Amino acid sequence: MRFYAAKDQVFQISNEGAGLFKFLTERGRIGRRFASRFWETEATLGRDRELLIVVCKKWHVAKRLVESIAHGTNIPVVEYIFNEEEAPLPDLGGLQRTLSKRHRHRRALVRMLFEFFETNRLIVCMDPGNFYLLEDFGSDRSGTRILELECDYTDEFLIGHSKRIGLAGEQTPEETLQRLLPTIRNEIAFEKDQLHDTNFDSLFTIREVDSAQETAGPLAEFLGVSPEKAQQIADTPYLFSD
Repeated sequence: MRFYAAKDQVFQISNEGAGLFKFLTERGRIGRRFASRFWETEATLGRDRELLIVVCKKWHVAKRLVESIAHGTNIPVVEYIFNEEEAPLPDLGGLQRTLSKRHRHRRALVRMLFEFFETNRLIVCMDPGNFYLLEDFGSDRSGTRILELECDYTDEFLIGHSKRIGLAGEQTPEETLQRLLPTIRNEIAFEKDQLHDTNFDSLFTIREVDSAQETAGPLAEFLGVSPEKAQQIADTPYLFSD
């Protein structure tokens, strides 16, 4: 009270209050005042982890390859978990139950898979049509490598594909199916261009027309294994067969 009533008091004003307030509140905004916000913690796979993505429109080809990789290396593998509801997955507290949950919490899902397998390297298969997944994982702090399997597509395969994705049914007339084929081929070509135009840091390609010796090189770089081990995997019988 006496201090309030006193006269001729001099107060030194340094005017740092606004600056301190701004500094502290902004540290909290980016998770540096106390700790990272929980959704930011879950938003990254981890800087010391590496996600290896096998991209292929022919799912059976990618599955055949990753099965050989699983047998030949100690790298855990999951298949088309963002496309097939029934894709084998461990119990992750319900997060794995539906495709919509997997897509919505994709980074949390993959991070939990790293933890489940107790690994810092994981292989997952993806359809090139899910390009936003590739972009999302490619922008993560973790290392991301992408292996594209470039296949040849017969009319029979494309007709079957159109039925799987709901563009055609068992009763669709042949004339309608033939009109669909150019559209589907153009869509596959567009997905390929989109993949290469993005300039991912680590994108490797193996082609159906390549020999097993030609396939082994990019496979070794993608997996980070010896040329001999890559050759064993590249020698997988009927790798590109329909």
